[in-house]
Amino acid sequence: MTVRHRLTARRFGLVSDTHDDRVDWPLAVEKIRAAFGPVDAIIHCGDLCTPRAIETLGALAPVWAVRNPATDPPPASPMLVDGPRVLEVGASGIGVVFSLSTEPVRAETDPVLRFSGLGPDAALQALFGGKVDVCVFGGTHSPIVAQAGGTLFVNPGSPTLAKSRSVGVLTLEDGLASVEIVAIA
Repeated sequence: MTVRHRLTARRFGLVSDTHDDRVDWPLAVEKIRAAFGPVDAIIHCGDLCTPRAIETLGALAPVWAVRNPATDPPPASPMLVDGPRVLEVGASGIGVVFSLSTEPVRAETDPVLRFSGLGPDAALQALFGGKVDVCVFGGTHSPIVAQAGGTLFVNPGSPTLAKSRSVGVLTLEDGLASVEIVAIA
């Protein structure tokens, strides 16, 4: 079942695959804060590993996260849910899921996004019950920004366990979505 929330945020920090239990997490949070700049909310796509990730990111902005069922702590609604989830911002919808490479979608997501099983529209229907304007996902540690079927698909990468560490910043303005992948030094 898809979890839905209505928000008034406009600028979102996007993060995934933080693995806070395997890195110097306080240092990582400072780098994430600098990369995001001011944000209204944070979307976390799973592989956070401990509740500490949400607690510390929550000091920056409200966090809306989905779990990797294999590694993440139990759900703690409303911040951390099993997913998928939809964040409704005005007339726009942001779908959030841990991975697109698992059932029911089975998309190839690294190095590029390819829908080999379900097409993009059928994938969005299966995950979110219909079309969303933006689909944010993680699980690969590699950033991706792609358009498919009129939806913007974004994987912010990993700010901690990747050769090229990164996060994303999503801005919704007058129903239009734009995203920037920001490198973490």
